[in-house]
Amino acid sequence: MKIRARLTIQFFLISASLLLSALLAIYFFSAKIQKDEFFSRLEARANTTADLLIRVEQVDSTLLKLIDLNKKDVLDYENISVYDTQQREIYTNNDTIHFSKILPDLNQFLEEVSLHNQKKISIGDIDIIGLQYVNDSEKFVVVACAIDKYGLNNLKNLQRILVVVFVIILIVVGITGWIFSGRALKPISTVIRQVNTISANNLNLRIDEGNKKDEIGQLAITFNHLLDRIEHAFTTQKTFVANASHELRNPLTAITSQLEVSLLRKRDMDVYEKVIASVLEDIKRLNEMSHRLLVLAKIDSDHAAFKLEPVRLDDLVWETKNEFLIANVGYMVRLTLHKLPETEKQLTIPGNKQFLKTCFLNLMDNACKFSADHAVLIDIYSDRKTLSVQFADAGIGIEKSELPYIFEPFYRGKNTGHVNGYGVGLSIVEKIVRVHNGEISIISEPNKGTKVTLTFPLI
Repeated sequence: MKIRARLTIQFFLISASLLLSALLAIYFFSAKIQKDEFFSRLEARANTTADLLIRVEQVDSTLLKLIDLNKKDVLDYENISVYDTQQREIYTNNDTIHFSKILPDLNQFLEEVSLHNQKKISIGDIDIIGLQYVNDSEKFVVVACAIDKYGLNNLKNLQRILVVVFVIILIVVGITGWIFSGRALKPISTVIRQVNTISANNLNLRIDEGNKKDEIGQLAITFNHLLDRIEHAFTTQKTFVANASHELRNPLTAITSQLEVSLLRKRDMDVYEKVIASVLEDIKRLNEMSHRLLVLAKIDSDHAAFKLEPVRLDDLVWETKNEFLIANVGYMVRLTLHKLPETEKQLTIPGNKQFLKTCFLNLMDNACKFSADHAVLIDIYSDRKTLSVQFADAGIGIEKSELPYIFEPFYRGKNTGHVNGYGVGLSIVEKIVRVHNGEISIISEPNKGTKVTLTFPLI
């Protein structure tokens, strides 16, 4: 079921419930007021009859009955009877109606009236009231009954009117609910229509954000932010593929050319050895690049699958340093512990050991490779919440205008052309730090050096 239909039904049911409750309240309060007014009329007629019969000496039961027979405002099924303390009927204005036949137990009813001074009951459409009448020291019970035909007709008419009003209002509510729910959801329909027009070929399109204040505007803003991220990811992917193809094509072209040239004619053994050595060097470059691309792809596609375990960071840096120096003779790594933490816990972070080692190896290699002294200074320091590792060199540095792009895959600074590389190392470092919920900052100045600081949250 669509939201518009669901909203209309919910609005219809809520309105119907409230309207039904209001109309029922009107009906029942009207019926109660009608009933109370009729009992008041019966009480007044009973008191009048008792006053004429008991207090007016000139009126006896015969004259009173004659007066009652000639009244023009007699109620339907009206009877007024007066009983003495012995529960004997001393007067009735209608000999055709007997309370002994209407009431299940007349004597009990008279006793309850004597005890409580008044009693009101309804049997079917007949309303009966009994009240105690006192004249000096004498006590009487007056019982009056009648059918409020006029009131019952009014209630039936009111019932019909309320039913008609209920049906009409429900029809109006259903129609207006459908219209207003459509208007309320129109912006969402617009968003859906605009989203459906966006594909991989036009990711530059954006959704109309309206007034940017209501929920629809916020939804559009959220969609646009998502599209920004998707467009950036697509652009990065295209750039990555283009650069990767370019970087892979160069050594493959070199290998192909050298082999083709060497096969043109027979050559001396030393020439073949030089060709093989050159081809081997190109293959090593391909292997290195393939390895880095695989690492980059692994981090991008499956970083959520890697478990983060407690890692003692200073020990890992020492271990990485030793491996790096064994593989790179002539490079120098100096390690210091600045602001040494008081506890071992302040040197431990949740991390993936292999990823972090790859991260540190890349930073050590970059620092030594681009420095004239081939040296890097590593400093480890901690506060109560984070642990930082800083890699500093005195190398060629990075231009300020190039800093925003250094984490893009295959991006290389203008001053790095004389040094072999692929422009993938810092991309790997940035992604590994992000996987570990850390932060990376770079301070660099051309010909003075670079400082790369990695900050990780503690366990």
